[in-house]
Amino acid sequence: MDWKKEISPILFQLWMDHRKVVVVASFFILFGCWLNPLIQQVSYKNQCIRLATKEFLSRSSVETNVLSKRELARTEAYRFCNHI
Repeated sequence: MDWKKEISPILFQLWMDHRKVVVVASFFILFGCWLNPLIQQVSYKNQCIRLATKEFLSRSSVETNVLSKRELARTEAYRFCNHI
């Protein structure tokens, strides 16, 4: 029980000396945890668009002269992956 009395002032002094670093580091860690699902979702969406573009290119026929076959496939893939 005596060690608690000795440890407590040491921990308090460490907190007082390094609290700004601890707070900033904690903020960055929490921000990274919040941002990670957003980045992962964008990655999934890009992969979906890439794969859907390949699928639409393999079965598309150019119906308009305004867009090329590849542009039309990418447009359809974007619509498909974003549920438009």
